[in-house]
Amino acid sequence: MNLSQEQQAAAYTNSKRALIIAGAGSGKSRTLISRVEYLIKEKNVSPYEVAAITFTRLAAKELVKRLEKAIGSGAKKIIASTIHGMALNYLQRFGELIGLRPGKITVYGSFEEEFLLKEVAKELGYHTGKAWKGVKKGDIIAGFHDFYTTGSWRPECDKEIEIMKAFFSRCKENNALTYGTILTEFKRLIPYIWKFMGLRHVLCDEVQDNDPLQWQILNDICNACNASLFAVGDPRQSIYSFRGADPEYLIRNKHLFDIYNLKDNYRSSANIVEAANNLIGHNGGELGEPMRAIRGQICPLVIRHNMDSETIANSLKNDKNEFPGVAVLARNHWLLEKLSRLLTESNIKHEYIGKKTAMTRSEPFRKFHAFLKLIVNPFDNFSFLLIKDYLGLSQEEYSDIRMQSCVAYSSHFETWKALTDKDTYTWQKWLKISENGDMASVIDWMKDVEFDFDTEPIFEFVYSWMLDNYDGTIEGYLSWLAVWDISDEIKDDTEGLLLCTFHASKGLEFPTVIIAGLNEEIFPSKQSISKNELQDEVRLCYVAVTRSVDQLIMTSRPVEQDEDGQPKNPVSRFIEWTKK
Repeated sequence: MNLSQEQQAAAYTNSKRALIIAGAGSGKSRTLISRVEYLIKEKNVSPYEVAAITFTRLAAKELVKRLEKAIGSGAKKIIASTIHGMALNYLQRFGELIGLRPGKITVYGSFEEEFLLKEVAKELGYHTGKAWKGVKKGDIIAGFHDFYTTGSWRPECDKEIEIMKAFFSRCKENNALTYGTILTEFKRLIPYIWKFMGLRHVLCDEVQDNDPLQWQILNDICNACNASLFAVGDPRQSIYSFRGADPEYLIRNKHLFDIYNLKDNYRSSANIVEAANNLIGHNGGELGEPMRAIRGQICPLVIRHNMDSETIANSLKNDKNEFPGVAVLARNHWLLEKLSRLLTESNIKHEYIGKKTAMTRSEPFRKFHAFLKLIVNPFDNFSFLLIKDYLGLSQEEYSDIRMQSCVAYSSHFETWKALTDKDTYTWQKWLKISENGDMASVIDWMKDVEFDFDTEPIFEFVYSWMLDNYDGTIEGYLSWLAVWDISDEIKDDTEGLLLCTFHASKGLEFPTVIIAGLNEEIFPSKQSISKNELQDEVRLCYVAVTRSVDQLIMTSRPVEQDEDGQPKNPVSRFIEWTKK
């Protein structure tokens, strides 16, 4: 694989801790792949001793695909995964070492987490059933956020900690984790399994968006295994501070790394690179050097005003090129949802990234999947609660089951299965199929359940996974679903018109990018303006701009007047900032 001098210096380093500041379009994937190829071919490292941690599963899949061409079947022997995917895999296999029950763990999403938290708070007297009592909901949310991103409790928050500990105890009873505790529990597990992991080299992409807990995990693995760390990222593209990302970690700890800069941008035309450099320059002392354009100018930068959703839809409707590689990016889903509706009404084929993710977080989706979770994890009392109505259980019968479970020290599902009065063929069949656990049989049986919601899109979602995983199991499907991310909606062969948020576009590139909604208080957001905290918004705009390969079109919505005659949501300052 041909590498530039900058890429060679990074890929072939002997540094124990290397930090590669990889600007947008600088060939970081090529450098990562070359690093693995170098370790295996030149340093005789076993593929089993290499872990490549990516930000999305799409990136991991692409890495393995490209690595196979370089080193052959050995590419499938390395760990190529997101950090949550890797953590869950180890927890499923070795969770007993830290007190998890034998068998398979299920993972709760935001719906289950919120529902169960409310139930726990009611039992503790902190919730009336309608509102929080004696504690603020915002403090509870902040407590969970801090714990999930640092692994530590918030100091001087006794009530919040009491509620959180009770919540986690309930999860433990159910042999379940939340998405956040996948990492907190994995950190606890590392000291017990590091010898088994046997890693000598850890590579981690997009490290600018690691939170403190993720950095602790990386360092714990490398210290325990005496492994090297090859960290790749770009603080200028850190866009997940709301999730707890800590881009300042690299600045605070740069003395711990040997730093390599990849400055050359091979992706975007020169005018796009210049616009991005001008924009990010307003953030001041970001770690990393300005990008250097390798390509010349292809198309001039286009700025269009008075472009609302209808205007953008009409302009796309009049385009006769069938939108090869065109992406419309926006800050918020509300703009994309309306644009998607208008395009659908005009019979314009497109992909809107975000619809499936919204469905996975819905109550119907979670009730549907509670059946599958109980097959994998019969201890999951909360999933049983979600399906009890479909089993035809009255509140009195459900209370009896809970009581019998306590006496017999069994789960609610196991207690229900032991009952002899299964008076319908449907549930007799369910018991037989649940014991077998064949995914195709279970999904076909679920068509007989009289759900009180539309199941067609859910069945389509499940069948889509089954088509890609013809020999897949329920356990494999649920583990895949547990770490679902919006990027999983993006197909690696998408060629037509695509709509997505700036965050979802991260790591992607498109021949033509249309940025929509460049107005003050939309982008940058009203909150960032009121707090005078624009750095994250500048980075987000930088990411959006650098997704473009050949053409960048920046649009603003019509500017209206408020009651005092002042402009309402004037044109975003970001348009002007790309010029200087």
